[in-house]
Amino acid sequence: MPKNATFEEAAAIPCAAQTALQALRNVAQIKQGQRVLIYGASGGVGHFAVQLARYLGAEVTAVCSTSNLQWVKDLGAHYVIDYTKEDFADNGKKYDVILDAVGKRTFFSCLRSLTERGIYITEHPIYPKYHPFQLMISPLIGRKKAKVHLTKPNDKDLDFLRVLVEEVKVKPVIEKCYPLDQIIQAHRHLDGGRTKGKIVLEI
Repeated sequence: MPKNATFEEAAAIPCAAQTALQALRNVAQIKQGQRVLIYGASGGVGHFAVQLARYLGAEVTAVCSTSNLQWVKDLGAHYVIDYTKEDFADNGKKYDVILDAVGKRTFFSCLRSLTERGIYITEHPIYPKYHPFQLMISPLIGRKKAKVHLTKPNDKDLDFLRVLVEEVKVKPVIEKCYPLDQIIQAHRHLDGGRTKGKIVLEI
């Protein structure tokens, strides 16, 4: 547990932060100066992904709603895009990595925004319903790739994240803490798709 974190902040780290870390470092293998776009940048996984991509040396573009633009920029994003006003896939810019942290996009919808060897990563392989088909045939479409990332929890990554939190290079953000007897309300909050950072259950 990070020395400078509360129990609630520590609880917010393992799943979401490891998901972001492994997707960017292990799957995408991002390098210094690469362009990375985080879709769903203000959510649980997304807000960690913005911070970690910046830490790993990427040029970070964050996609979120209007109310969170400045917030994700403060987290470390170099550029922000308001998805309620603009579809990043139409702006003509290319990215080496696109991380869909909320499962709202597909490989095909991001295809023209990827560089020649770009990679699209999702942690939601079954949303939308035709997504598995796109992932399956992606190897046939030039050198662009689509990957599904399923988190593999491990002590080494947790300790790596502990150090980053203690050095204030990564910070978990909690929108709301719910007592355990309000777990239904917590799920409804999460399912609303407008979470800013993490939701935590207090036991």
